Amino acid sequence: MSAQVYDNLIHGDGYSVLPALISPADATDVRQQVLDRLSEGSPAGEGAVRLPDILHWGKEYENLATHPELLALAHRMLGNDATLASFSARVLLPGCAPGGLHVDFPYWAMNPGMPVEPALMMQVIWMMEPFTEVNGGTWVAPGSQQWTGKPDLERFEQSAIQATGNAGDAVVSHGLLWHRTAVNHSDAPRVAILINFTQLTVKPMSPWGEFDTDFVERMSPELRTLLCLDYGKALQRRIAAHTG
Repeated sequence: MSAQVYDNLIHGDGYSVLPALISPADATDVRQQVLDRLSEGSPAGEGAVRLPDILHWGKEYENLATHPELLALAHRMLGNDATLASFSARVLLPGCAPGGLHVDFPYWAMNPGMPVEPALMMQVIWMMEPFTEVNGGTWVAPGSQQWTGKPDLERFEQSAIQATGNAGDAVVSHGLLWHRTAVNHSDAPRVAILINFTQLTVKPMSPWGEFDTDFVERMSPELRTLLCLDYGKALQRRIAAHTG
């Protein structure tokens, strides 16, 4: 599966919807937890709320970051020492404004024309409920990871479609894919978990702070690698692999 999805992210649509990675019931539980703590978030545009750095909330969140299918794809795109650049919840409240058109970090901070392969970033949007054209399924422009130049709204709107799916599905995309947040026309909040994976050598836009001892002690080896707690050793392994 990862080889086929990888090819699509690089050479095809630039994104794929991976179905039923977790159960709808598990997705609903996470959705409710996010809504219960909505007051802890901060504005992320008009009518949208972001809750950053929520990985420590519980084992179910760690499992979202280390899901085997996602890790296989991240390792194929970014290397076996791929790291976790961000982990947050995004809630679109009813009637929210559309988000700005963009590519993901680090590409928006770099000059246009960066190569598609090797990739520097892979984003995951976990659907904690069905994504529809009504409640704000993310707008994407298929194949736009191959386009050159800065994102242009007129060009984007000529081919953009909304990514839709069911609770427990995940949208994976190349960091260069042109996309924007949609309007939530429903009468209920739309909840997603956003994850960004990156290459070891890309500095996260929002570096992780210190983790409490209990969280560190229960980390799986996969999560420890993603959080790059042993950055010096990981970097030395990368140097050794290239200097042989």
